[in-house]
Order: sequence, then C-alpha cells, then structure tokens
Amino acid sequence: MSDPVSKLPEERTTELQSKLYQAAQRAPLRQFHALYDKLYLPYVLQVAWAQVRKNRGAAGIDQQTLAEIEALGVDRFLAEIAQALRDKTYRPQPVRRVEIPKGGGKRRPLGIPTVRDRVVQAAAKLLLEPIFEADFEGTPSFGFRPGLGPQDALEAVADHARAGYRWVVDADIEQFFDTLDHQQLMTALRRRISDGEMLRLIYRWLKAGYLWEGTYHDTDQGSPQGGVLSPLLANLYLHGWDRAQAGEKSFVGRLVRYADDFIIQCGTRAHAEQALHWARTTLATLGLRLHPEKTRVAEDREGFDFLGFHHRRVWLRRAQRASYGVLRWPGRKAQQRFRDRIRTLVGPPGRLRAHWAECMQALGRYLLGYGQYYRHGQSAAVFQKLNRFVGCRVARNYARSQPKGKRRKRRSWLDHLRRLQEWGRLPQLTRLSGQKVPARPRLVKDRWRAV
Repeated sequence: MSDPVSKLPEERTTELQSKLYQAAQRAPLRQFHALYDKLYLPYVLQVAWAQVRKNRGAAGIDQQTLAEIEALGVDRFLAEIAQALRDKTYRPQPVRRVEIPKGGGKRRPLGIPTVRDRVVQAAAKLLLEPIFEADFEGTPSFGFRPGLGPQDALEAVADHARAGYRWVVDADIEQFFDTLDHQQLMTALRRRISDGEMLRLIYRWLKAGYLWEGTYHDTDQGSPQGGVLSPLLANLYLHGWDRAQAGEKSFVGRLVRYADDFIIQCGTRAHAEQALHWARTTLATLGLRLHPEKTRVAEDREGFDFLGFHHRRVWLRRAQRASYGVLRWPGRKAQQRFRDRIRTLVGPPGRLRAHWAECMQALGRYLLGYGQYYRHGQSAAVFQKLNRFVGCRVARNYARSQPKGKRRKRRSWLDHLRRLQEWGRLPQLTRLSGQKVPARPRLVKDRWRAV
C-alpha cells in the first residue's frame, strides 16, 4: 500500500472526490456534515491554485495578480489562506464588476473575484461538485459539468429531432445569473449539505457585493457571472426544474439545457405551446422569467438557434424528401461575431504590413478554435463564405496600406486577393477545422468517477 504523503496532490484530491461521489451515489438522501475541515487541506488548496492559475484571469479589487503571488511565494499564499479558513477569519471580498461585449451591441456584466477568493471557491467546488454531480447524472443539463460539453447537448438535440420531436420551444432565461434567489439557492444546498460552516461560507460569497466604478453595491440576489462556483450553483438552482420536466404529464417533450439556454422539443404544436406555458409558470416560482424577445415556439423546418448553431430540417432535393432530423451550421449571430473578430484582428489600414506575422498568427489561432467548434455539423458552405471574407478583408487592408509615390505601382485589392490565393498559406476554416488538435490532459475533476 502506497504512502498517502508520497502521492501527488492531484491523486489525493481525486481519491477524496471519489469517496464523496460514491457516498452521494449510494445514498441519494444523505446530507454531508463534515466538509469545511477538508477545505483547507494543503493538497486540496494546491489543486485549487493549479486550476486558478491555469484559467489565468484578471485581478480583483485588491489588484493582486497571479504573477505577483508567484513572485512572493505560492506556498506562503496558500498557507495564509489555510490559516484564515482554520481560524474562521476568512471573509470574501466584493467582486470587481466589468462589462464585456455581448451580441447586438449590448454588454454583459462580469464579476471578477480576487485571486484569494477564486482559490477558496475552487477548493469548495472540488468538494461540492462530486456530491451534486451524483444527483445531476441522467438529467438534461449539459452546461459546466465535468465530462460534458456543448457537443453533447447538440447531439441530444439531433437525437430528439430524429425521433420525431419537430416542434421546439426555443427559450432563454432573462438575466439568469443576476436574479437567482439566495434563499431558494440555500434551500437547494441544504438538501445535501448540512455543514454549517460551509453553508455560511457560500452565503457570504453570495452576499459579498460588487464594486462598480468605485462604488460598492450590495447583492440581494444573483450569483456573479465569472465566479468559480457560480456555474455549479446555477445548475443546482435549476436541478429541481429539470427533474420536474421529466415527470410532467401535461405535455410530451424533451428538454435540453445548457446553463440558462434551453429548448424543449415536442411532437406537436399543442404540446409545444403547453410546454412553453409550463416553463414560464414553473420558472416564475423560482423568481425567473423568460426573455420575451428570445422565446418562441417554432417547427424545426423554420429553424432555431441553439449554442451558436442554426438547426433546421431541410428539404433534400436529390432524395426528394426532408432530412432525417435537423442539420446544423453556424448561426447568423455566430457568423457576425466571426466577422467582427476578424476586423479586430486584422486592424486598421497600415497595421497589417507592419505586423504581418503577428496578425497571421492571431488569425490562425482564432480560425482554429472557431473551426474546431463549428465543424461538428454541416458547416462547409458557411466555412467557404467566411473564408472568402477573411481573404477579402486581408486583401483590402493590405491594398489600402500600400506605400504611395510616383514610382510605386499600386495594385487593387483583387490583385492582392489573387496573390494570397496563390500563396496558399492564408489561414482558412476549411483547412484548420480538419486539423487534429492534441487532446488536453484530463483535469483532476474528470477522473474521480473511475477511481
């Protein structure tokens, strides 16, 4: 038998998570009462720091960065956190609120906790996630869960469409992370957690408030979008709603949810209308409401957007029949975001020539990520159109920034476009989407199921 002290922090944390997961699986009604003392275990904090460091991120209101902590000493930083947790003197600080661009010219609030708070939240997530994941398994929730992702949700949508569920409730919860009711969330936590110190710690995070333009604001509801623990708490908040849909008798439908985005696929329009009424009514009991402009009932022949893809059952002219299920390709918003990003990366005239290698490298990275996500579908025609946009944008920028003078031969942007096509090294979606990307090493949170 190996010495526990000789094991790596990741291995010891995995074993602890596995024990919690198995205990939660064996006893669905069990409440866990001894979690807080595991929060400040050295190996748990080390793994939490590794995850925070890997995700990088900006500084919070204390302006302390990851680089500064590493310069002063990570061990000392974690020891101070452990001592504060052990003495029960740790208090979370308000988050720093910023706004990031959202589609349609809108902006979305984002909360940035301090690095210290992010590490403690990551440690809490390491302990809580296996417990609640035992409850989440088998539900139609796919967002921010270990081992699942958007492609799993998209495959579920495709499977339901092939099974004949052609009417869709396409919905979005309005300001979901900002309107979570703290008391209902704490009630959901108490169904599994009876450790008073852990519950008080989570409640303090919820009530920590935020700093916006130098002014402190209380948080009477909601969980900051950007917090390490927020996605888990959001899934927990809607877990009862997910379960309720599975047992609902007023309609026959299949729910697929990814965080605050969800669709319900039904066999008839009447069932879809009833599903929309049920969703609106039951979410109201949770203090939530559907976005009036982003919620509708549609047949999949009209098409609907979900997770960046446009889904539609199309007519196959050669086969003289409708497609077996829905096809999917990048939606209009996803294509517009692509064009806006390309304009930013290429930059204004004059920048491209001076920073050619840097721009090509940035374009390659962005197109690689975009292509790897959207290649899971029937995206070839859209990729060709977007490739054309990239070529035209680069050629136009290059032509506008060419030197002036009597002896300079000025070429039109079409000449530059032909030269780029002959060059053959301009990043393209159709080529990069088929490129094999090295698999990322599995995180500790993904291994505890098999231990």
